[in-house]
Amino acid sequence: MSRSPAVSVVVATYNRAKLLRETIDSILHQRFQDYELIVVDDGSTDDTRAMLAGFGSRIRYFYQENRGPSAARNAGVRHAVGRWISIQDSDDLCAPNHLECLYGYVTDRPHYGMVFANGGYLGGSNHDRETIIPTAKSRRLAAHGVQLADLFDKSIVRLQAALISKAAYEAVGGHDETLRICMDLDLAFRLFMNSAVAYLDEVIFFYRKHDGNSSRNEELRLTENIQVIEKLVVQNKTAGALLGEKRVAARLAYRYYRLARGRRKHGERSGARSAITQASRLRPLSLKYRLYRLHWAFF
Repeated sequence: MSRSPAVSVVVATYNRAKLLRETIDSILHQRFQDYELIVVDDGSTDDTRAMLAGFGSRIRYFYQENRGPSAARNAGVRHAVGRWISIQDSDDLCAPNHLECLYGYVTDRPHYGMVFANGGYLGGSNHDRETIIPTAKSRRLAAHGVQLADLFDKSIVRLQAALISKAAYEAVGGHDETLRICMDLDLAFRLFMNSAVAYLDEVIFFYRKHDGNSSRNEELRLTENIQVIEKLVVQNKTAGALLGEKRVAARLAYRYYRLARGRRKHGERSGARSAITQASRLRPLSLKYRLYRLHWAFF
């Protein structure tokens, strides 16, 4: 590795010692080697520190009291030396071509704020497909470019498949440390609104599904998703104009509807009624939301 590496790989981790070793190994076996590897331990209470000690000088280790993944990632980027940042989760695996593919693209395009690609699933297909972004959509994005609506209609950006300019990351303020699940979507929105973003039709990482995935907290995921969407349109008038009021209202309403269903399932009557009321207000002509609002008013 050179004294000033081209890329800084940042891994934030919390109590994942059993999965983290394989993640670290996948990064260390990259074909592209001009990088540094930073691991931020966000207050782990397992044997993370002892396990990582075995990697010696191949990693830069930092420990902090538990403050959440966004804060840990921001801390890692502050320590980063490279001009480009690769943010990796501590349970997924990088393909050997990961950094080679992404850095190869930005080498002649330094003005880009982010380039991202596709991912696969460890253990085979999931959701009836082999890749996180369906094949046809992946090809379209690579051929025609990424639009805000692509990011908005479906959360397609996985930071495990992205390379971000450190300057662009810092310009938008890094990760929102109030978020614990939807921080990738929020950051992707802000990067897109402030810099050029590109997509490559390549599979460069593998997502591991397990009981510890933060995305399994449905209540928090939905409330944060709503927060991120509202933040996007409030802080960026251009974003609201590009997307249109109907598209924004439709997505928010659906999130409130899903939130209402989850709360009703868990017996949270007041919360369910509040959420379905919000959905109905956003889409007052929706018969489905009106019927659910009427039905749930009496349960």
